[in-house]
Amino acid sequence: MTKPKTSTLARAIFEKDWRSEWRTRAGLNTSLLFAVAAPIAMSFNLARQKLAPETLAGLLWTVLLFAALIGLGRAFIKEEESGTAALLRLHYPPDAVLWGKTFFNFTLLVLTQIAAIPIFIIMLNAQISQPLLWLLALLLGDIGLATASTLLGALAAQARAKGALFAAIAIPVLLPLMVSVSTATAATLGGTSSTLTGAEYWPALQIVIGYDVALIVTGWMLFEFVWS
Repeated sequence: MTKPKTSTLARAIFEKDWRSEWRTRAGLNTSLLFAVAAPIAMSFNLARQKLAPETLAGLLWTVLLFAALIGLGRAFIKEEESGTAALLRLHYPPDAVLWGKTFFNFTLLVLTQIAAIPIFIIMLNAQISQPLLWLLALLLGDIGLATASTLLGALAAQARAKGALFAAIAIPVLLPLMVSVSTATAATLGGTSSTLTGAEYWPALQIVIGYDVALIVTGWMLFEFVWS
């Protein structure tokens, strides 16, 4: 009997996670509620102020980071709580689990941002001067967030205080990514008060790309040990 490919097994895990998520919508609703409510709350004090692009980019990625910490960590926690983690270990190779969960986290993050980012732009009067470069920075930042959340979520799910541990270990790991992607994002926003230029976009983006590659390689090398 031919053994299924890793991509096929990863897709099966991705589809299983989305069916499970769609029944409860726990992670999606929680992340979406925070990501939508945070810009609205900020706008009460900041809407009338002329914010520098660096400030806007920092606020945007702060909102996206905490929305990710709220929702993405549950990809493995719910497996441990429902007792299905042992079945995954028995029937699926670690690579399939890693990439299936990573793609699930990535799509969950993108869906949250589709609803949250327009509200952020409108409520805080952000002006995007280079939309394509802005989308590129956003995409690469999401890849890093999803990959790190998957690996760290698998690690935190083994502990007793799962949710608190996930946030505690994720913030230090993701801090370099957040700084770099915020710098790249700020360089694509309009505004005369910006101290950044377009020339600073590419160096910051190169750091984000390097960070994403390092996370992907690290996850591929260490996930079997963490998951087992």
